[in-house]
Amino acid sequence: MTTVNWEREPGEKVEEFVAALLLLKHPHGNRITPSRGDRGVDVRVHHPDGYDIYQVKRYSRALTAKQAASVEASWKTFAAETLPVLPVRSWTLVTPWEPTNERLAWLEQLTSGSGIRIGWMGGITLDGMAAENPALVDYYFGDGGQRLQRLMADALRGGRDLPHGAAAEDLLQSVITRQRSLAAALNEVDPFYRYELQVRPGRVADQPWDGDLHTAAAVAWVDYRQLDEESYLVMRLLPRCAESLRLRPITASVELEVPVGSPEHQAVEDWLRYGAPFQDVPGTVTGITGPPGLLRAGGPGRFTFLAATESESERPDLEVRLLTGDDTVAHTLDLIDVRLSHGVDGPGVWLSGTDRAGVLAFRFLLNGPDRDRVRMTMTSLAGKTPADVLPAVRMVAGLAAAAGLVLAVRGGRPLTPIWQPEEAEVRTSPLVGMARWTVTFLEALLAVQAHTLQRVTIPDLDDITPGQIAEIIRLGRLLRGEEIYTTWNQVTMTLGTPGHLPSSNVEFGLMATSPIQLNLAGRRILLDDVQRRVLYHSARLADPNQVATARSGDTIQLVPGATATATIAVVPAADTDA
Repeated sequence: MTTVNWEREPGEKVEEFVAALLLLKHPHGNRITPSRGDRGVDVRVHHPDGYDIYQVKRYSRALTAKQAASVEASWKTFAAETLPVLPVRSWTLVTPWEPTNERLAWLEQLTSGSGIRIGWMGGITLDGMAAENPALVDYYFGDGGQRLQRLMADALRGGRDLPHGAAAEDLLQSVITRQRSLAAALNEVDPFYRYELQVRPGRVADQPWDGDLHTAAAVAWVDYRQLDEESYLVMRLLPRCAESLRLRPITASVELEVPVGSPEHQAVEDWLRYGAPFQDVPGTVTGITGPPGLLRAGGPGRFTFLAATESESERPDLEVRLLTGDDTVAHTLDLIDVRLSHGVDGPGVWLSGTDRAGVLAFRFLLNGPDRDRVRMTMTSLAGKTPADVLPAVRMVAGLAAAAGLVLAVRGGRPLTPIWQPEEAEVRTSPLVGMARWTVTFLEALLAVQAHTLQRVTIPDLDDITPGQIAEIIRLGRLLRGEEIYTTWNQVTMTLGTPGHLPSSNVEFGLMATSPIQLNLAGRRILLDDVQRRVLYHSARLADPNQVATARSGDTIQLVPGATATATIAVVPAADTDA
């Protein structure tokens, strides 16, 4: 096993190694490189009752006067700038040198009155921590990189050389044993990442390329390799601590090939300026750093860049507001599934999210050289619940008369200036025009839902005719208490008791009630607590001679009398017997 000779190793490597020891011991800790002062590395570890702060120094021998002054300067900076603003429970000086009693007394005097625990972690403790992490020692001071290269090559052969002709149980056990042994070997030699290996049936080209990224655990890298015609290998790298990607970055150099002025060129420009993701852009990998064997440079391909999932613990909840001309809020939508990215070249920021119903997707391009931009797209409403999607559709419909949109902290202050769409752009937008009548349609479906226990969902608008849409909108008006006046030219009715018919020369008023059934793209929706009532203001028999021969069950025809007006209304089912 490689050991650490603290006195012979470069001080900068010692500081980085000790910081790595601390961060792997406390995986949720963070490393902070000071912007001024000595070149020591601060590590802070959060606990429910405060932070533990570690100040790492490279000193492997008794402190000189200059080194002691450096420690004093670090402490004074910490006490003046950090201690007043951060809840700290301890501060520890870390050096490969084991302090003497005199130096411990000196440190105690230097830090007296701070009100926090003070400690000095010396060489004995560091030697013990190094002995517990031989992979890290080997990586920094031995040939860990070469060993990892050899093991990686073995891993990429993980699905080959399996026994032929073996029973299914034996073959499965052989695959499991191979994968477990290779993963265990890689985990022993790589101090910064854990490895998960799987041999799966199928072809890589047929799989969802980002499926292995959607997991609860943070993933640093996913590598797919086709082993043969029937199987492929999936290798996932999971960081061992929050700072693994800083301690051992995984970077790639890529040359993207896009024609100037093309949509692909604009997509790459937005990525450079704002960090906006792009998809399916041609290019070539020219180099890579990180654990060996992950990706081989060279060869053309097509690239997709996305914004990495970030922790939401430090980011406030967000919302999008639609403002009127006097800056009052007309509509508000919560923004969820938020992604945030920063420009590679410049201060631009890309932020995306959707409303809770998943109807509107927002893409904000902020802090760019021009005015802030907002891109808004609407997904299909088919199969969704009207109450869920109405807020988003109302916001789109309201764009025509609004002053603009603003991104804000939920219930708090705005984060961006007001985005004001061009009047001509809104006036000609098919999205705004469609949203206007869609709001009325959705409100009608919501009124239907209030009168049935069946689930009412939005149909695919391609599956219903404009006439059916108009009928549903009219039903919504009736269900909200409106009376609709119309005209008629003929009604067929089934005769009950012939004696109840008026004489052939008399005009009369007629009221007819019927159940309400809605055909919603092939689904029958019954409204069980209301009925449709039609009042024909003036009617007469189309054929007066029918009166003499009519019997119960016969159908007779009615036509308008002095007026062809009829009034349609919806009434409670209990009232129709009166």
